[in-house]
Amino acid sequence: MSGLVATAIDPTHLREVVGAYVSGLTIVTSRLPGGELVGMTCQSFHSLSLDPPLVAFFAGNHSKSYAALRSAGRYVINVLAADQKALALQFARSSGDKWTGVKFHDDAAGLPRLDGAIAHISCSQAAEYPGGDHMIAVGQVRELAHDPAKRPLLFFRSDFHRLHVAEE
Repeated sequence: MSGLVATAIDPTHLREVVGAYVSGLTIVTSRLPGGELVGMTCQSFHSLSLDPPLVAFFAGNHSKSYAALRSAGRYVINVLAADQKALALQFARSSGDKWTGVKFHDDAAGLPRLDGAIAHISCSQAAEYPGGDHMIAVGQVRELAHDPAKRPLLFFRSDFHRLHVAEE
C-alpha cells in the first residue's frame, strides 16, 4: 500500500488492543463451478454502502479458502447466531472437510446458505483491494434475509460470547 511506512508496533499487542472491539462472526460460503462447496469463518465483516448496496470482508492473503471464494465470483455471508460456535470453529480450520454434518439450503443463485444463521447476504464479487497482509473483498448485495428473533454470536478478546439483553 503506497504511503505506508513500517512501524515498531508489536503484532501481538495490536491483536490484543483491537480485540477489545466486539464483532459478530460470519461464515462466507460458495459453490465452485464443479459443485465443490467452499467456506471460511470471517470476523472482519462490515456494511460498506447503502447505494449501491455493498458489504466488505477481509481475508488473509494466503487463505486458500478465500482464493476459492474469489474464483467463484459469488458468495453468501452467513451471520452466525449465538448457538453456532461449533460451526464457526469448524469453518475456521485451514484443511479437512469443513462441510461434514453442515445443514444448508441453496439461495436463488444456487449458493449455500447455512441453516440457523441470523442473516444471509448473497453477493457478487465487486472489487478487491490490498490491505497489508489481508485482502479487502467488496461484494455487491444481490439477495438478503434475516431472522429478527435470533441473537448473534459475538467475538471479543479472542473468545466467543453471547449478547445478553436486560429484561424490560
